[in-house]
Amino acid sequence: MVVARAATRVPHGREYLFFNEPASDLTVKGVPVRPLTFSRFWLPVLWFLSKCVVKPHLEGLAVSLYQLVSRKSARNAFAGADVIHHVGEASPLTGFAAATAAKFWRIPFVVQPTCHPYHVGDAPLDLRLLAKADRLLVHTNYEADYFRRKLFRCPIDVVGNGIEDRVDGNAERFRNRFGVIGPFILFIGRKDRQKGYLLLLEAFKVIRRQRRDISLVCMGPTGSPHKQPDVEGLIDLGFTSEELKHDALAACTCVCVPSDGESFGLVYMEAGRYGKPAVGRKVAVLQELLNDGAAALLLGVPDQEHNRAILSPEALAAALLKLLSDPKECDRIGENCRAVSEQFLWPHVVKRFEASYYQAVDDYKKLRARK
Repeated sequence: MVVARAATRVPHGREYLFFNEPASDLTVKGVPVRPLTFSRFWLPVLWFLSKCVVKPHLEGLAVSLYQLVSRKSARNAFAGADVIHHVGEASPLTGFAAATAAKFWRIPFVVQPTCHPYHVGDAPLDLRLLAKADRLLVHTNYEADYFRRKLFRCPIDVVGNGIEDRVDGNAERFRNRFGVIGPFILFIGRKDRQKGYLLLLEAFKVIRRQRRDISLVCMGPTGSPHKQPDVEGLIDLGFTSEELKHDALAACTCVCVPSDGESFGLVYMEAGRYGKPAVGRKVAVLQELLNDGAAALLLGVPDQEHNRAILSPEALAAALLKLLSDPKECDRIGENCRAVSEQFLWPHVVKRFEASYYQAVDDYKKLRARK
């Protein structure tokens, strides 16, 4: 069972506070969903807390008000659960509603952060939510060590993240549809600076001056409205279907997503299922997951204190040109990435989640018995 504020659409901005699903019971892709809805009676309070939550010194007041507004709805939505598993950052505030419901029903509250340490997901409001968790489920050992350094004493399980075992993309269909003949670089992600989109565009301009046969395909939503980049050899697509994404993965020569930071990096694992080499920055999470670069081309000068790697467009362009000129190296890295991705297929990851749930319930029962 899934509990969510919105299931049929993605709210924008502060709309997440005011939008209510019209139906009381929903099914999304075969999964039952219980909407967390608020009475219109609370609209003035929600408006007030929306002003408070953006001011650090008033975050505590905003959380308290949100827990008040959501108390009855959260109790009803989570009724019958044995454990509550919250995924995500604290800014939408739903995690605080879930924590209150867990306390009321006397069941464990498990949180899976979506944290890029030192970048996003570890602001004071996020840490306030994580402090309410009975257990943390994290993607990597690096992330687990980071939260331990933040003095979190609850159990922390490294469960990774799950990917589908899909290799059904049609390379020929993609190339024919977009008229791509030669090698091409594939970017999948939000088109913003943090994901390395602008960096890759600058690097691609350098590449095209030396290799006019190389193309760049970019897929994903934009962070804000922007003019379509006028770059020769660029195929700039918006938010695409899963089918088209997998066609592109099957057709590409390499995947390049030079993000400032990563929580896990699903796209690298998805590329691995197709045996395609992935290119990213030399940040701690990717060094851990991809065998310190053996299963991906990791670039840049690491800045470990801030969990980032300094990378110039010229250095990225040079590395991509070298990789695309060496088919054997592409195959070697791609096959290594395929091997790494095996451990993150959903059947394996689900077992790790289940083990954490059972342990959380068992630990909670023992704790209550001691009290």
